[in-house]
Amino acid sequence: MAEAVETATYYVVAEMLTNAVKHAQASRVDVDVHAVDGALRVRVHDNGVGGADPAGGSGLVGLRDRVEALGGTISLDSPQSKGTTLIAELPLVDTVERVQDSAGA
Repeated sequence: MAEAVETATYYVVAEMLTNAVKHAQASRVDVDVHAVDGALRVRVHDNGVGGADPAGGSGLVGLRDRVEALGGTISLDSPQSKGTTLIAELPLVDTVERVQDSAGA
């Protein structure tokens, strides 16, 4: 696995765990990471208060930027009183070349 994918995965999980502790009042957080159809799928779900909003700070925006820079996608579902689920999908194929090309451009 490309180092850039490993690093992005670490930041996604770390940020979501931090948010669950600092903001969500969650008593449980589930983290699932697995490869599906050439992508690494990272799902983090907490049972907290919900209402996470990327406009409320730089953490979620930074995650989106990091994942999208690798050609990945990120989605956030955080209804009030129903917890928060973030799913990031990072391509496992050609990630290193994509990162090198964008750095050299």
